[in-house]
Amino acid sequence: MSEIRPLDERDIPEVVDLFARVHPHEGLASEGACAAYFREMFFGNPWVDAALPSWVARDGGRVVGFIGVVPRPMLHRGRRLRAAVLTQLMIEPGDKRHGHAAAPLLRAALAGPQELTLSDSANEASRRMWEACGGSTLTLYGLQWRRLLRPARRALGMLAGVAGRAAAMVAAPMAIAADAYLTRRTGLGRKSALIEQSLTGTSLANAIEIFGGGYALRPRYESSALEWLLAQARAKRRHGELQAQILRQGGRIAGWFLYYLNAGMSRVIQVAARPGGEEIVLAHLFQHAWRHGAQAIEGRMEPRFARAISRQHCSFLVPSVYVVAHARDSQLLGALGSGDAFFSRLEGEWWMRFLDETPATNQAAASAPRRFWLRPHPQPAAP
Repeated sequence: MSEIRPLDERDIPEVVDLFARVHPHEGLASEGACAAYFREMFFGNPWVDAALPSWVARDGGRVVGFIGVVPRPMLHRGRRLRAAVLTQLMIEPGDKRHGHAAAPLLRAALAGPQELTLSDSANEASRRMWEACGGSTLTLYGLQWRRLLRPARRALGMLAGVAGRAAAMVAAPMAIAADAYLTRRTGLGRKSALIEQSLTGTSLANAIEIFGGGYALRPRYESSALEWLLAQARAKRRHGELQAQILRQGGRIAGWFLYYLNAGMSRVIQVAARPGGEEIVLAHLFQHAWRHGAQAIEGRMEPRFARAISRQHCSFLVPSVYVVAHARDSQLLGALGSGDAFFSRLEGEWWMRFLDETPATNQAAASAPRRFWLRPHPQPAAP
């Protein structure tokens, strides 16, 4: 039987060793860099709370399991509450005895004093454990949308992997011509009426204060905490270079976006707009990614953008990971279940994954320093 206890900073080297055993093919640059990252995420974040620790499972004197907990302050109809984001559930591989530690680790994390617990990267086994512990799967926020910006070249890239580079080179002129035609038809090349302004922690905090009031549940950020969050997000280069812009129209904020620019698939972290302005903000986001060379862009469903997304030549898909939540107050789950919550990837664990490689398709970040990126949960044993 494993001992479940709060993570101590002195446990981090063993947690790093566990990470290396769970992900033996990740090619970590150094144990020291990995340890520094774990220390920053779980002991150096702006919301550290001794009452909301991360947890380890120990057996035979060594760490055989881990689950990370990152506190996040939120507001529900003006009432302050503590939320916790769970991340990086890891269990010792290759030994069935330790697989049973996954459920106790999750139960320990859920039993804390927080009013709301969230994860936006749960796999199938994790989802079943959450539901067995009284959690809920948030189907609405689990959907993703995708917009092809250069569909012919996107298809050509897939063809190159199947038919070879020579066939792709022959077809390249036709793909370029097809994309130029589709750009004219869909209006991607039109000039936007919105003006861009670099997004900072202060400007984002102010924007969320203005826009967040329309949601029953929303994050509660201070400027300094958002500066830390944005700095951490910028350092994660696996998905590309972070693009962060406030959008203005007629002197007032129309919305904003944060996404990772990639020559292949760009990925949205957060997008927001004034009520009624969702379509123009979304169109500007797509134009921005198109101007910077992206072939496609995807994001997690934001319920208030659903109509605008459907009008912007997007497709919807169900990913292999789930958004899950646990709360003792049914009103909190009700806000999330009905889409009345400001809950983006920035409020979850998605941005915290780390890996030290830079994808070959990411031309914008090809010369950047190698960084770590938190990976999706391994498959723990079902309870």
